[in-house]
Amino acid sequence: MRPITQEKIDRLLAFMKDEHLDAILLADWENARDVNMRYLSGHPMDASLVFKADGETCLIPWDLQLAEDHAEVDEVIDPNNFQRQWVAAAVQYLKDNLSKESPLIAMNSGIPYKYVLETQQRYPEAKIYNEPDNLYNKFSELRATKSPQELDYLLEAGKIGNKTLKDIRQFAEEQRKEGTENDLSFLVQKKLKEYGAEDNSFPSLVANVTRSYQIHCHPMAGNNQFGKEGLALIDFGALYHGYASDITVPFTFGELTSEQEKIKETTIKAYNTAIEAIDVGVPLWKISQTAVDVIEAAGYNLPHSLGHGLGLTVHDAPSVRQKPTDEIALQKWTERVVEEGMVFTIEPGVYIKGQGGLRLENDVMIRNGKVEVYTNSELFEIP
Repeated sequence: MRPITQEKIDRLLAFMKDEHLDAILLADWENARDVNMRYLSGHPMDASLVFKADGETCLIPWDLQLAEDHAEVDEVIDPNNFQRQWVAAAVQYLKDNLSKESPLIAMNSGIPYKYVLETQQRYPEAKIYNEPDNLYNKFSELRATKSPQELDYLLEAGKIGNKTLKDIRQFAEEQRKEGTENDLSFLVQKKLKEYGAEDNSFPSLVANVTRSYQIHCHPMAGNNQFGKEGLALIDFGALYHGYASDITVPFTFGELTSEQEKIKETTIKAYNTAIEAIDVGVPLWKISQTAVDVIEAAGYNLPHSLGHGLGLTVHDAPSVRQKPTDEIALQKWTERVVEEGMVFTIEPGVYIKGQGGLRLENDVMIRNGKVEVYTNSELFEIP
């Protein structure tokens, strides 16, 4: 079943009409991931998709039998008929199904340039749409709000994450001395699947006090003692029917320095302030600004966006970040407000090398006009 609703298909078709587009070509391959292929077709991965201006769709999958089970499209082409050359298959379909002598074709911005050149070489009569920002922004706009079915999947992904929180706390309390970052990472992966997840929505980031100052620690987990005195965190998520949750649990272990106490208090205050600012109609950048103001008043900075959308990818639309001040970035920027059906994270953090870092992250849904924080992460203080 494809996630996109008919109402959003109609909006995409209207966009194509306004832009005089005859077709959109999408590709989701190992070297060019694009979640919009799944969004428009229901096929989970590894395929190219042609979406025509009349709404007809054609899929060129890597696995034909997988497509027969999952894809909701008008036609499926066997890539073996084209020596598994997906551009050749897509171009042949376009030539057979577009009546214009010189059609205008959009290729999403994630497609490697070599495939754009190959498309032009195989179809010299066609014109390639040269406004990738417009197409990217349209897909972001469509995916920024979720259908009731998508919201149900996201809620379940959040519930699976919530169930795992008790196991994380138990690990921190019972294995503080001997438990490693890797031990906790393995435990979370096991528990997520026990509770019904397809998989982690991303590899868990587990960092003790010596590494928690890194926003996304590298390596993602190691053989270090997790419960070492100071500030620590785990950032993890569940995948359910392709939809992601994203939760960060902050920890304090033992006695903290005065600077670590300040980091803790600032992070929690910034989080609570941002949550209180969320309401339907509020610009997303203003929510971000409330957290930034708290963090900067304490003498720190927020080195990443306050939050991001959740959906078929763990970093989906919309983005909860500050309004840009750069002139060119501002020209490309569009103000978005909190809307019905939006799902996004709130995740302020403070990171200081030598002291460690904290981030508190939960997932927020706007459903039936109400703001719901549907994951339950909180500060775990372990003596």
